[in-house]
Amino acid sequence: MGKKDLIYICTKVLAGIAIAFGVFAAIPMIMLAWEIIGSRMAPETMELPFPLKRFGLDGLETNNPGILTTYVVTLITTLLAATYALMHVLFRTTCNRVKAMGKIELIVTGAVFGISLCVLIPTTKTVLKESKHALEAKQEDRNSYMGIQMDELSKSYLSKNGWSLTKHENCFDNYVRKGEYYTGDQDVAYLDAWNPNGQQLYQAEKSQPVEAGTYRIICSARAEGPGCYIFAKTTSNSVLKFVEIPHYGNTEGEIWENAPEGSAERDVNMGNGFGWSKVVVTVEIKEHDTLIYGVTTDQKFSGKACKSQWFSAADFEVERLGIN
Repeated sequence: MGKKDLIYICTKVLAGIAIAFGVFAAIPMIMLAWEIIGSRMAPETMELPFPLKRFGLDGLETNNPGILTTYVVTLITTLLAATYALMHVLFRTTCNRVKAMGKIELIVTGAVFGISLCVLIPTTKTVLKESKHALEAKQEDRNSYMGIQMDELSKSYLSKNGWSLTKHENCFDNYVRKGEYYTGDQDVAYLDAWNPNGQQLYQAEKSQPVEAGTYRIICSARAEGPGCYIFAKTTSNSVLKFVEIPHYGNTEGEIWENAPEGSAERDVNMGNGFGWSKVVVTVEIKEHDTLIYGVTTDQKFSGKACKSQWFSAADFEVERLGIN
């Protein structure tokens, strides 16, 4: 095998690799261009299979549509120039009657391809950057509640049950957990915060319009140490009551102690309980006031430092005892 033959073979291999790479890269680019064209030409009532919103490009289409137009145009001209040159080479290889490109034809084809490619590459980078940024923002929004980053369990539970998270520091973005409910039911979720150094600052609350009267807020709760409180107050700040959560840790608890033998509450955690107790806060509400209740570890609010690594709270109920 001579040197010319070796060069010829290497050239063919490299050309094949370049063509394969080009086709591999061109397919998703063509699909995106097709969606851009379709989104502009399709009727408003028509649902596209892959709308620009799915690619995170709806904002770019609204604010700077010229970028997407440039992308489509330069992609088309680049592909047309490359396809024209490639088809000419193939026809010339298989048919001797096809003449080689003339000088002007070669220059024009090369210039169209080169200029289009030089514009297409940075435009594609811009489109991909905008798409990535928009999709990341949407993903962040999906994992947040009231502007607070959290896991999906916390978001679902808080939003479904109407809780407002007014304090949320050093909780590792986890504000709700499940797995140690006092009956052993693994599917029951509850308010929860944990920090190995007891530095979690957590306050969840919800409001409830009520008629004037005496009410009690009942819940099930547990804590590892002191400083975690169930509270009740009013929007007028005429009432502010705190009851500390009993801190048995994650064994025993008043619910476990009072449960009959053979019950789920007594047998949970291999008969050791999970530390839960009933907590009751009693308040008097005046006319035209709103009841607010919840759980807090905020020293500035309760007046007592939290020295607990964690707490849990669930099953909040508001019960009216009588009329004032």
